[in-house]
Amino acid sequence: VPTGGYTSINNVRDLANPNPRDKMESFFLGETLKYFYLLFSEDPKLISLDKYVFNTEAHPLPIWPQAE
Repeated sequence: VPTGGYTSINNVRDLANPNPRDKMESFFLGETLKYFYLLFSEDPKLISLDKYVFNTEAHPLPIWPQAE
């Protein structure tokens, strides 16, 4: 966006006129920024990526040990 910020676009194939929309998808704040916060936090104890995996909505789910 020329003035800064984020937007979604109607046509990814038309580079000359992608037709930006005046709309923000709810998943941008609810998921994308949560991923960035969790993945790039400088606090290594915030969440262990060895013990948790993120689902598609950026919720951490515990990794269960394999059954024997």
